Amino acid sequence: MRTISVRLDDGGEARLDSLCQVLGLSQSEVVKAGLALLQQQATSPAALAERFGLVGSFSSNAPDSGTTSRGRDHAALLRQKLNHQHKRERQIGPQP
Repeated sequence: MRTISVRLDDGGEARLDSLCQVLGLSQSEVVKAGLALLQQQATSPAALAERFGLVGSFSSNAPDSGTTSRGRDHAALLRQKLNHQHKRERQIGPQP
């Protein structure tokens, strides 16, 4: 197992100490848990697009047909879905 050093400003040190007290964990355990949580939440752009149904979907209709092209409008669709997800999370509250 490897040992590393981390430099924290006063605020970071206070947050770490507070988390250790609240959770009843050592500094190492808190840092490891934080890394695991960040890794869990990290999503590649490809995975995010797939999760929101933007991968492999397209429209072959003419531009004037009223049907949108997910390829052409991917940024707006992704932004819309993310906004919807954030609203839902705010209503439900943070999940453990």
